[in-house]
Amino acid sequence: MNKGEITLEGVAQPSVFGLPLKYVSLVTLAVQNALLSLVMHYSRVSTPPSETYSAGTAVLMVELLKGAISFTIAYLRIENTTTYILPGNASTSRSNPLSRLRKLGREIFRSDCWKLSIPAILYVIQNNLQYIAAENLDAATFQVTYQMKILTTAGFSVLLLHKSLNLSKWVSLLLLAVGVGIVQMHSVGGVGREATAHLMNPVAGFLAVLVACCTSGLAGVYFEMVLKNSQTDLWIRNIQLSLFSLVPAALPIIYDLSKSEHGLDLFHNFGGWAWSTVFIQVFGGLITALVIKYADNILKGFATSLSIIISCLASVALFDFPLTFTFALGASAVLAATWMYNQSAIVLHVGFGRRPPIIVLPKFGNDEIMIPLTRAMSSSSSVSTTPTAVGSPREKSRSLDV
Repeated sequence: MNKGEITLEGVAQPSVFGLPLKYVSLVTLAVQNALLSLVMHYSRVSTPPSETYSAGTAVLMVELLKGAISFTIAYLRIENTTTYILPGNASTSRSNPLSRLRKLGREIFRSDCWKLSIPAILYVIQNNLQYIAAENLDAATFQVTYQMKILTTAGFSVLLLHKSLNLSKWVSLLLLAVGVGIVQMHSVGGVGREATAHLMNPVAGFLAVLVACCTSGLAGVYFEMVLKNSQTDLWIRNIQLSLFSLVPAALPIIYDLSKSEHGLDLFHNFGGWAWSTVFIQVFGGLITALVIKYADNILKGFATSLSIIISCLASVALFDFPLTFTFALGASAVLAATWMYNQSAIVLHVGFGRRPPIIVLPKFGNDEIMIPLTRAMSSSSSVSTTPTAVGSPREKSRSLDV
């Protein structure tokens, strides 16, 4: 077993530099989220509204770049060779680029590709609303308030994925809502005194975040459901997602161009900060797909809460953000909710029936260890058994803590 490679029942888990891939991607996503909120906010408020770049163009560029990157990776992963018969009954295999393209096309436009149209439309709405929120809320408030997507993700996970949450997790979600509410009191009360060229409207910003969180939660859970119920390659799904995003992403641009005085100039005022926002979003979209594949969507949402600390400290240093007691209290409540949610108490199923009861040990991230308890084990002081992963073919139970 390689260093850092974790196995459960002999199955190797992906790792990077000896660390589990899902935790590396979670930390990377947290840093990316903090950086995105800071750069997006600055790019929208540093210039007057008349000189601001088009948010619709930025969203469209994100989808085009993500689609292009995913297409390149998927093409390189396609295994398609042609065997040629040589004199003397010898044979050789060569890669056929045209055959690889045809095979990739069949994978992209398979019969179930339409399933990605729903999250694609929701993601486009979410991304456009993010720009509205970023230009009406300071970076730290936007980052904290946007964590409401954890609550919406949990709700949609229960409804669509039939996951069960124990009491401590419901309490943590309630604490999260309270923390966000306290932060909004700080924002609407006009405590922030950031000097910008753009007049911010905290109420409009909060409403934009609220709707964005709902679309984010539904899209993320639906995408998770599609990924985990299909053997289709992750990069193929990303291509499909980008393709279905093009039309809804183009609609706001067409509307803006109909009122624009600059003709068909899509990149009017599209400077360095605008492109930086686009590239950070592209990177985050690719990382999010990995997180959903190898981790859990709710855990992903809570991991991004770690970016609150980075955003707050950076906002104080870069934007003279006033770190008041009210904001600190609300942000602390959100971080406490994050910690509570990731704790899992030991659950012991007592009683013997047709199937041995299960001891559920504290989970590490999203991996629970389940140990079947036999009659012999119950009457013996020594226990020797092989752990079984939740969701494995050998042992499944929805009644357990998720």
